Amino acid sequence: MTAARDGSALEGLLQPQSIAVVGASDNPHKIGGRPLRYLLEQGYAGRVYPVHPRESRVQGLQAYPTLAELPERPDVAILCVGAEHAEQQLAACARLRIPYALLFASGYAEVGGDGPARQQRLVEVCRAGGVRLLGPNSIGVASFDSGAVLSFASIYTDHAPLDGPVAIVSQSGAFGVSAYALLRAAGIGVRCVAATGNEADLDAADVIAALARRPGVRLLLLYLENVKDAARMGEALATARAAGMPVLAVRSARSAGGRRAAQLHTGANGAADAALDARFDAGGCRTVEHLHELVESVPLYLDASRGTPGRDERGARIAVVSNSGAACVLAADAAHRVGLALAALAPATVRRLDELLPSFSRGRNPVDLTAMLLADPALLGHAMACVLEDPNVDAAVLGLLAIGGPSYDVARFAAEARAAALRSGRPLVVFSPHAQVRDAFAQAGVAVFRHEIEALGALEAFLAHQRRLHRLAPPSSARLQHA
Repeated sequence: MTAARDGSALEGLLQPQSIAVVGASDNPHKIGGRPLRYLLEQGYAGRVYPVHPRESRVQGLQAYPTLAELPERPDVAILCVGAEHAEQQLAACARLRIPYALLFASGYAEVGGDGPARQQRLVEVCRAGGVRLLGPNSIGVASFDSGAVLSFASIYTDHAPLDGPVAIVSQSGAFGVSAYALLRAAGIGVRCVAATGNEADLDAADVIAALARRPGVRLLLLYLENVKDAARMGEALATARAAGMPVLAVRSARSAGGRRAAQLHTGANGAADAALDARFDAGGCRTVEHLHELVESVPLYLDASRGTPGRDERGARIAVVSNSGAACVLAADAAHRVGLALAALAPATVRRLDELLPSFSRGRNPVDLTAMLLADPALLGHAMACVLEDPNVDAAVLGLLAIGGPSYDVARFAAEARAAALRSGRPLVVFSPHAQVRDAFAQAGVAVFRHEIEALGALEAFLAHQRRLHRLAPPSSARLQHA
């Protein structure tokens, strides 16, 4: 390609000034209609040019018969056409020197046969004209800070976009937008969702490097089935690390069956072996097992990225608070299982808790709030402030069971627990079997889980990752020049 592999070179894709939609449809629910609908609805301030061979207007915008008849050369062309027309339209992009093209069509390297050869022809056409290609077999890229939603993903109609500090790079469109939906349901804003598909040209490393340089992004989430170039991936991760941006990844196709499925999905060969494991570890990336693990710890990382005080070398002494004695016991067992120690509370903390709690529940960790929480809704906030401000406590776990009905002010609990965590700068996780409790705490910005094993496991993994990032030497400027 004529363009350098510098992440900053993707500005025209992530924040384009002008966009052409080839194969534009007046029906906002069709693949050729959704990108137009999103661009019109999401506040995109640039120029949009529908391209349609017969229609003069599409979704209220003036349309043009071909790319060559546009009034200007667009920054990006979204190709909403089938594979049978893709090469022709890419050739038109190349003749016009359009910097970026995005191809939704499938039926290339992932199908075998002559699919890889046809995909390679796309690359050669783009190379001849200096076009950078995202795809094929991609559902697109959505940048919610610029309103450039270049995607046909239907999920953006169900979960209203909100710009935020998280960016998602996924070789699977469905996985990426599912992560987006879970984050939005928890009230967390998303800056960008990029689905790289078959990665005939632009790949995950290119997008990671670009997003690592993008102001406002504080956390990167990845789904990878393949790593085309391990060295470049390492440089992209180094760019994120230099920016202080944690990276969490699901790396799939670890088994023979998984690799066969990945071949059929995106033509990939897997994203995990001993050498790649070492590369990702050296880059400070935390590898997780599944979608929910990827998403559920996000609030912990966002708090850490705000510059809250860290205790990176110790970081394993916890306080447990609950309204249930059973939850206290189970959480203590779970802490032991994952290797977290119960903190010995400082004498001043014990005295403060003794003033708050009944005589049969005093000065202990775990801290049992008992049924007094029904009578005194301020008790939870006071108790959380006590333990989170204790110098011997590195993190806290709150378990809430049998919480329901108007007797419990769950919104107050969430707000006061969250405020105590922010004041202390120490991580807080909450577990509850009740969806309404989890929802209230999630909307307050707290990491929530269904039960104590999930909560304690996520907290231990987060603290361990923080310690690993603290120990890693920052990447050298010489390495970053090639990211």
